[in-house]
Amino acid sequence: MDVAFGCGRGASWNVQVPVPEGPLGVRFAHQGEVPAISVFDELHELGCFGPACLTLTGKLVRQEVQRFPVLAPPANWQKADEEDLLGEFLVDRLQAVTANLLALATDDDSVGRLLRTSIRRWLIDQARKTALGSVRRSLEEVLTDCSAFEAVPSGEAGAGRWRLSGTTVQPWSGSPDPLVEAAYAVPNIKIPKWTSETRRAPLADRKSLEAVIRTVLSIAAGSMEVAQLVEVFIARFPVALDPRVLSLSDDAGSQITTSAHASPEEIVLARDDEAGAASAAAQIVAMLSPQERGMVAYLEHPGELQAILGCGRSQAYHHRTRLREKLQQLVGNGDGDQVRSVGSEVIRLCSEAAQTR
Repeated sequence: MDVAFGCGRGASWNVQVPVPEGPLGVRFAHQGEVPAISVFDELHELGCFGPACLTLTGKLVRQEVQRFPVLAPPANWQKADEEDLLGEFLVDRLQAVTANLLALATDDDSVGRLLRTSIRRWLIDQARKTALGSVRRSLEEVLTDCSAFEAVPSGEAGAGRWRLSGTTVQPWSGSPDPLVEAAYAVPNIKIPKWTSETRRAPLADRKSLEAVIRTVLSIAAGSMEVAQLVEVFIARFPVALDPRVLSLSDDAGSQITTSAHASPEEIVLARDDEAGAASAAAQIVAMLSPQERGMVAYLEHPGELQAILGCGRSQAYHHRTRLREKLQQLVGNGDGDQVRSVGSEVIRLCSEAAQTR
């Protein structure tokens, strides 16, 4: 059986789906017909995706993509768009997802839960790819419109790169770490409040972006490609990569939770989420200076924080405000379970470090 998916520009590709003979009796006499076998039985009988698995995958892709407004086409989701998305998911993840389901699924319900989670994580990856493009466009707009920056003209070393206006510098190369540190040190960064569910929030306001670019180019003492600037800005504003994920009205049964009677695949998924939060928190802690790590445990205790820093009240308040802003950018400012898990783990790690000093 060939299942064809369009690619949006007149092209198409086929996924070969074996139709077994004999005891399984898998068939689709008409479009939309309910498969004659369960997804779990089909998967284990065939060892790969058959019609039933493809039908379920298409349904879950259509549901889950509604959580990611940033991925929606200009005219919203049409059938052809959904088929394209399903095709892209199968091309990217079919082999890995099949192996995962064969190893972990125990029945139809667990196939659905595991498959939904794989689809959601893939969609997050796709949303993050669009974030990189959004950051690049924002920086290109500022670089082009602001007189403080200029493109290196053709015929000079680094032609096409960007530098501070009126300077003659060589192309920059090196570790971005000092540039990221300098970007964090830029004071009074203002991040506008944002309520749109369909458009990305800006990294910061226009003046803040100009100030950070100016500082980065100054510290680099060389011309930079836009891609290099994007790398610095993503490190400085990591929350820009986190897509806005909406809850759906029909979320019942789509969340992976654990209980005293959790199935093996639920336990694996929960541990995976915990490991992800722990890994993210460890990376965030590594980006903090020793002084900042010591401050985290005392952010809600201004008096103790002032004593630890050995400075006056106003200076302690300034340090506290800057660290809170940095943590908000690193951890995120949402109220989802993952944000809370990562934030709690950051506090735990920093508190333990403070206690061992």
